[in-house]
Amino acid sequence: MPPPTSRSAAEARNPSHRAPEARNPSRRALTAWLGQAAAVFAKEWRCEFRTRYALNTLGLFALTTLVVVSVGLGPAGTAPALAGTVLPVMLWLILLFAVTAGLPRTFVYEEETHTATALRLAATPSALFCGKLVYSLTLVAALEALVVPLFLAMVQLVVPSPGLFLATLLAGGYGLAAGSTLIAAIIAQARGKGTLFAVLSFPILLPLFLIAVELTRAAVGVETAGQALPQLLLYDGTVTVASLMLFPSIWNP
Repeated sequence: MPPPTSRSAAEARNPSHRAPEARNPSRRALTAWLGQAAAVFAKEWRCEFRTRYALNTLGLFALTTLVVVSVGLGPAGTAPALAGTVLPVMLWLILLFAVTAGLPRTFVYEEETHTATALRLAATPSALFCGKLVYSLTLVAALEALVVPLFLAMVQLVVPSPGLFLATLLAGGYGLAAGSTLIAAIIAQARGKGTLFAVLSFPILLPLFLIAVELTRAAVGVETAGQALPQLLLYDGTVTVASLMLFPSIWNP
């Protein structure tokens, strides 16, 4: 067996003898990035299981609003002339306001516990944002899985195009999570976080709300979808790219 110095010299002469990570530094960087994002995601859920702030806020707010909407609409909500026009608006209002109430603290926890500096040193900005985004996505997905079936049952809304309806929920939920995560990062170091979140979310999430309502009306057979679904996907892509570009400056002022 050759001595270590001979092996090192042989590896230097023949790169094929090196480890896969040494031969492919981009793969090693990607593995490290994925590990950082997964660690941030796991940390978020560990903190959430301790406090249950977002889960309780999202669930209670959405269920309370759902009951108020169904009772307030009464027979008008199930009238065929109004159901397809009014109920999609109410559904997305419930989702929008629930997200606005439950996700503003996505980055506030680190600022309040004074661990933001450690998090800045532990993960790159892009990995940190993506870990937080996946955490927000799981919260929004759980919210939709809880609220949407109850809403459809309580208001007796028939959906002739379930595929389009599901695609709208998926794309709209992603847009809500991505936009809310970016806004939460902006307001994390500001005073009056709740008020500022509502003010900033209006111009960012309003286009998503309008497109999602239009697609939901198309799914229930009131309107035609047209180009609304590509527009919603374009919105999701634009918010994602803009967030990844802006987040390093927001997180490292």
